[in-house]
Amino acid sequence: MKIVVLPRSPNPYQRLLYEEFKRAGHSVRYAGRRTRSHTVNLLLLPLELILCRAAGWRILHIHWVYEFAPTGADRFPVLRRVGQAWFSLVLAVSRLIGLRVIWTAHNVLPHGRVFHDEVAARRRLARASEVVLVHAPAALEGLERIGVRPRRSALVRLGPMAPHVDAATLRPPGAPGGPLNLLFFGHVLEHKGVEDLLEAIALVPPAVPARLMVAGHCPDVSLRDRLSALGARCGGRVSLRLEHIPEREVTAVLAEADLVVLPFRSITTSSSVLLAMGHGRGVVLPDVPAFDDLPRDAAVLYDGSVKALREVIIDAAGWSPERLQSLGTAASAYVGTLSWAATAAQTLAAMGADAG
Repeated sequence: MKIVVLPRSPNPYQRLLYEEFKRAGHSVRYAGRRTRSHTVNLLLLPLELILCRAAGWRILHIHWVYEFAPTGADRFPVLRRVGQAWFSLVLAVSRLIGLRVIWTAHNVLPHGRVFHDEVAARRRLARASEVVLVHAPAALEGLERIGVRPRRSALVRLGPMAPHVDAATLRPPGAPGGPLNLLFFGHVLEHKGVEDLLEAIALVPPAVPARLMVAGHCPDVSLRDRLSALGARCGGRVSLRLEHIPEREVTAVLAEADLVVLPFRSITTSSSVLLAMGHGRGVVLPDVPAFDDLPRDAAVLYDGSVKALREVIIDAAGWSPERLQSLGTAASAYVGTLSWAATAAQTLAAMGADAG
């Protein structure tokens, strides 16, 4: 089977998934990268897909839609309408030339503004898609709430984000006598709730031995400024590393944590959760349907409020090293049940690999 992919993302999900595709004998190529110009690539996309189809490529696998946002759309909102119309055209061309559209719905709606009408664009994408793939049942429920009803859907579990890490060789969480080391890891975006986490830390009494590191790229200048101001309120107990963390440093950063806190304001699925768990770290998460499948002995759930998060932090600061290590052991064991070979097999089955 020959699969064209949109877009190419630095998220390890695509690399890990498509490595398994290639091992199974399938071909994968990324579209929309013919030149260095985003605008030119977008304009060339219909022609590129036509040429791909003529060369025998059969499937267009869409993950995210952010590359359909025209350059300058933040300054000139009318361009979002143009981008949405071009997106509809690309979908129409794909169907017309016989490319089977498969959409993996990593989120219900884009986390950053892309189109003039995000819901309408999602409905259009679902209508064009032969099958919609989701990573958790909560995603289908979220799509249903906005009136997006796929013709066919399939559940595809994520594989482990850290397949080569042996958590037993890392520093065990909960070093005796030290403060509780909390970590937020991942892209720092508004929906990730990092502001809520800093507000919770600011409310923790100074006598409570807890400190926090926030590690990850923050592209929003306004959000960076707000986080810096909140961090200053927390004194020396907060460190902000608002930059891309090189892959070679990821394990070292996670190994320093006793708990990883990911206080999402909205979420459908998260690779950061599995990355932390794969490193043998327990996770603190809001109690939302996206996390219903996680083992309760590996995760601490709270009601999503700043007050409840503050209480979790105060409580966890008094836990024994054995309790923190037990969380980490359960987290690592859960991730050990996952595999990218299984994820790829589920994806290929939903695509209809025998049709390639």
